[in-house]
Amino acid sequence: MRTTRCTGAMTLLTEIDEPSGREVRSLRLEPAEDGKSILLIEIDERKPGIHREVRYEITPAELIAAIRANGAELPGEQHAR
Repeated sequence: MRTTRCTGAMTLLTEIDEPSGREVRSLRLEPAEDGKSILLIEIDERKPGIHREVRYEITPAELIAAIRANGAELPGEQHAR
């Protein structure tokens, strides 16, 4: 079986400061440069003058296992292929 590298990006959360309209917090998933793992990137600028960026790395197999272990299977979603 052939597998492909990670592609694409997804924004999971964006927090906007109402008065200024400025983005102050975001969480997104994107592939690592080598395409072999996924990065969860959290950027937090809610405190004035402080920029905090944290990156977490996980393999696609580990992410799939975590979702299967902690997620809930939705009813009616069992599809025979």
